[in-house]
Amino acid sequence: MPVYVTVLKSTAEAIKNMGDAEKWWKQGKETLEKMGVRVINAYALLGRYDMMFIYEAPDEDTAMSLALTSSTGAYLPSETWTAVPMEDFVKLANRLRTQK
Repeated sequence: MPVYVTVLKSTAEAIKNMGDAEKWWKQGKETLEKMGVRVINAYALLGRYDMMFIYEAPDEDTAMSLALTSSTGAYLPSETWTAVPMEDFVKLANRLRTQK
């Protein structure tokens, strides 16, 4: 399955509800599982963004739905990136070398 990375920036509303983190994280994971998404890892961050989620999604439509869902809640802005496994990247890079 394709791997995606989504980073989120908290709003003031989200920060007010941080005490409920355990509850919303559990509910969030359940929602993701229903969408066919497998969370690989999740992190709270210091810096430009406040949270990062690394996950597998069945397809781009599912990843886009997830990005749209996160953008309508207490987290804005968000960015989602496709993550290419390094082994796949190396294979692609090697093809460029052999095409010269």
